[in-house]
Amino acid sequence: MVNRTSSPNSVFSVEQIYNSSRLQKLYKTSSLDPDPNATYDRTAFAELIGNFEQQCDAKKLSSPYAYTTYSRKEALHLARAIKKHLKSDQPSSLPSSTSASHLPHLPSLATIFSEANLKKLEKHTASPERIGASAESTIPKPSDHREIPKIQPHPPAAQPVKCGSTLTLGKATLAQNIHRTVLYPKYMFKNCLPAICEAVSIMYRDLRDHEWKPSKIFASNVPLKLSSVASFAGKKAPGYSCQLTFTKKFDDRARFETIFYELCEESGMADPFSMGCVRWNDDITLLNEYSPAFTDVPGDHYIPNSRSYYAEGSKFKHVHIAIEMFESDETTIMQAHLPGRAWDGTSCFNFTKELVHRYYSDDAEAERSPVFRANEMIKMRDDSREKFDSMWNILSWAWKVPFNVYSNQSGLCWQKASAEAGIDGYKEIPKELCHVNFSDTQSKKLAAALKIHKTSSSKGVVAPTAALIFAGVHAFKIELGEFPYTVPMQASLQTRSFEPAFQERRFVGDWLVGVLHKVRTWGRSLGLKTYTVDDAQQFYEDLVEGLATTDKSVQDAFYSRVLGKLKGGAAAFEKTPCYPGNSRLNDSLFFNNYGYRTIHEDSGCVGFNWSGAGKVGINCILINGRICCSIASTQLPLTKVEEIRDTFKEILLAMMNGEDGDAAVKRITVERH
Repeated sequence: MVNRTSSPNSVFSVEQIYNSSRLQKLYKTSSLDPDPNATYDRTAFAELIGNFEQQCDAKKLSSPYAYTTYSRKEALHLARAIKKHLKSDQPSSLPSSTSASHLPHLPSLATIFSEANLKKLEKHTASPERIGASAESTIPKPSDHREIPKIQPHPPAAQPVKCGSTLTLGKATLAQNIHRTVLYPKYMFKNCLPAICEAVSIMYRDLRDHEWKPSKIFASNVPLKLSSVASFAGKKAPGYSCQLTFTKKFDDRARFETIFYELCEESGMADPFSMGCVRWNDDITLLNEYSPAFTDVPGDHYIPNSRSYYAEGSKFKHVHIAIEMFESDETTIMQAHLPGRAWDGTSCFNFTKELVHRYYSDDAEAERSPVFRANEMIKMRDDSREKFDSMWNILSWAWKVPFNVYSNQSGLCWQKASAEAGIDGYKEIPKELCHVNFSDTQSKKLAAALKIHKTSSSKGVVAPTAALIFAGVHAFKIELGEFPYTVPMQASLQTRSFEPAFQERRFVGDWLVGVLHKVRTWGRSLGLKTYTVDDAQQFYEDLVEGLATTDKSVQDAFYSRVLGKLKGGAAAFEKTPCYPGNSRLNDSLFFNNYGYRTIHEDSGCVGFNWSGAGKVGINCILINGRICCSIASTQLPLTKVEEIRDTFKEILLAMMNGEDGDAAVKRITVERH
């Protein structure tokens, strides 16, 4: 459990001190000069600290000191010592300035150790004592001066430490509330009616052009043909970024690349060698090795000078698929950037799965593989097509479209007004993300605990998906103060609305819809009701049943996709301002669970992470027996995303240890307040 209050033993690593200011992103990179406005990467910052500590020469300091831990009091002393040194006229022994010219968004030391930040730090200062350190120390000394290998796995004790209100969103002032209330109708007047008109006109045009049959609109979207389109929806590929963690190297690089380009060609790319890219980063040393003991994995845990794999995707907009490889003796990181504006998310996963599978299989596997043959092997079920094409079902959904778009625009305009008024947590920002990747032992323990968890469900057990949704909803509520408007649950029609059913789901294509689960009811908003484990379990059971029978919720999700502005992709269609489904994505909990998946056992795959959309997105997968969860946001600062991650994890750990989920949420809520 993460303790948000001050504790005498609370410590910060240098990395955490560095990252604490990363939210500001106000300063451009400059050379590594000894002045308050210089910017530093983690290695240079660690070397800088080493110059003050004078324990050993700079060459040995870059890695050992990167994760040295300090109490809050020591961090305060360290900050002031560095500021004082930088303002002095002493000659500097700082690192040379040539290594940082390419580093993006590095905060300056003036930003890191501003007076405001120092006051916040001092306010929450704990006892100056630290385990293994002297209370009389003016400038903190590392607790262990032994030479440490260049790459260090994080020990469990190095899990992120919170420091109370300094990491939470600021409360809106009266003036800010008045300001956004004035701005809100202006934005609604400007944006709402045009969005409604656009949604209605697109819906009418597409139905008219396809004989009033939504199934034909769906069939007209051919993902593999889109693989060769230079741009999609006005944006260049890729669009879907993910990170895979392995404990083995891919030694035969020629074979790996041959298979990669074969897959690009099979996927429909006209010129695989110009539209695909493989990059081996032998000159980059991983910051950390994989360790099952370290579950709270930040976006920049492995790759130096990188905010996250999602941010790295922007480097590859000239290609449709890119694979970046980073290897050490014990850990291999694959960052894959795939055409998520043409394929759904499962299909993007399946491309990487097939790449690894063929690498470890015989050459005949390419001939046997069904991955790109979905159009030949499956077709929409007749009963599903009849329901999708029923004029009564279409009209039952269509009359709600103006209100749905109004609702979405209301949330979007409230966000814009709040951001312009300067209220924390509303401004659209580059996506921030973090992860909690459970070990195989923890994953099995959670599955076993859920089988005996108390529930009124007719099934008699709590499904893992239900537990993950439950934890996500309450992490949102505890950290942001209100329930999410909906949970847009990502679901595939491939195995339910198409036949024959292939349970392994190896195909590449696009079958994604977003089924809505309304959470923020009047009863819950007024505190008359709460969201229970049984509520999550009931939704999961209804979802499975609805997908099997193509019920109204699935029909609405289908229409919202095929009759919207974008017709598919990895949830790209859900992000448009005129999206005709009532999702309020910027006010909701975007949720995706790939469920049980495998990647070739010989590869040593121990992790798969990718990020979701909206105010808060939680993406989960059970990969090779390990539950991997990504928490992301395009509105909230990283510290708040990490707090949501910590609460999400805390709820799951409580259930894992046999505590009733509803009771655990009550306990955690009381502890937070």
